[in-house]
Amino acid sequence: MNRAMRLMMSFVTVCTYKLGRDERMNERPSPRALLSFTEAPERVRSSVPVVMFVPVGIKKLTNVAVVRYKTHGVRFEIACYKNTVLAYRRGHEKDLDNVLQSTQIYANVSKGVFAKEEDLVEAFGTTDQEAICKVILAKGELQVSERERKVETESALRDAVTTLVEKCVNPATKRPYPPGMIESALKDIHFSIDTKRSAKQQALEALPRLQEIFPIKRAEMRFAVAVPLDKEEKIVEFARENDGTVESSDISANEATVNFTVDPSQYRALDKLAKQCKGRLEVVTLAVMEEGTMTGDFDADTMKVTSEGRDAELQKAEEELASVQISRPVTKLVSAQRRAEQPLSAADANILVQRCSISALPEEHASRRDRFADLDKYGEGWEVELRAREGSSIVDAVFYSPSGELFRTFAEARRSAMAASK
Repeated sequence: MNRAMRLMMSFVTVCTYKLGRDERMNERPSPRALLSFTEAPERVRSSVPVVMFVPVGIKKLTNVAVVRYKTHGVRFEIACYKNTVLAYRRGHEKDLDNVLQSTQIYANVSKGVFAKEEDLVEAFGTTDQEAICKVILAKGELQVSERERKVETESALRDAVTTLVEKCVNPATKRPYPPGMIESALKDIHFSIDTKRSAKQQALEALPRLQEIFPIKRAEMRFAVAVPLDKEEKIVEFARENDGTVESSDISANEATVNFTVDPSQYRALDKLAKQCKGRLEVVTLAVMEEGTMTGDFDADTMKVTSEGRDAELQKAEEELASVQISRPVTKLVSAQRRAEQPLSAADANILVQRCSISALPEEHASRRDRFADLDKYGEGWEVELRAREGSSIVDAVFYSPSGELFRTFAEARRSAMAASK
């Protein structure tokens, strides 16, 4: 009995091995193996597992990036080469043969199931596969790998950093920061990059958060506005009220051309004003910067600009302005400390409104009163005095802090008020 059982087990092992070997070789079982199997007793055949033979003629696509598009309740897919879909969408790649592995429209690429013609006609109104592929490429959702997503994110980060370097400066030195410092700062504030938004949008979103940790602002733009002579004052007043710097004002027979720098955010308002004045607006410089870049890391020395540094920058600006010939005299630049010690004399300007509280400004200066009211929000006791330049229609506003310190511009007064309120 034991010998009979051993012979039966050996027979079953041999048959199973032959069947398994033939299956591994993707071949049908040999006739000898089938004959041995069919001649075995019923009890032995019932103990051998049934093997299903799967067709091997399916060619699976490799190196595939799938683009999916769902419309009319049906999902359509196309098989593309990796790293080519984005290039096609950005216009860098024009040849569809370099993008598509096949112009066949699939219902499921991984399973090799083709889309039905009736579904294509209902969804796209045509069975032209190449035309449908273009629609899916333009509107479909790209399935990307983790590595491709990482490369795309790094590329978007570099573009945002480049935009910040080209459009932003240190407020004290007017010089741009190097890319490495900007990229390091973005990582410090844990700024999240959105690959679907443009580099400019990312940069504008990151700028307020960067301003919380170190001094940075958008570089001013330089404009030249040509308007009729009677409209010159409006342009000059616009520049000064928006913390701009009037560099020159050239007068010809019929018009005046005002050259000044101002924050880029004022471009739309300035363009509207120029049209209302029936003048011409010209962008002279997109970003006004000093030569060179900031160096070092974001330490205490970088964050704070000493009084010696400010005096050196102002002295350099004074020397440059002294060598420039413009149509009107330019007031010499002096440091904030010297301005406080040397108030303007009556010979420098004609006083329009005597020194008074901001709320006491006359109604004819209501726009200035509303704008200057921000100073009282930071601390009460601020006073203002309006002066007209000798031989000019330009009106200057000077400010006195609650302690009596003189400030020649609203921007300086506001910074001082903000610092005192903290």
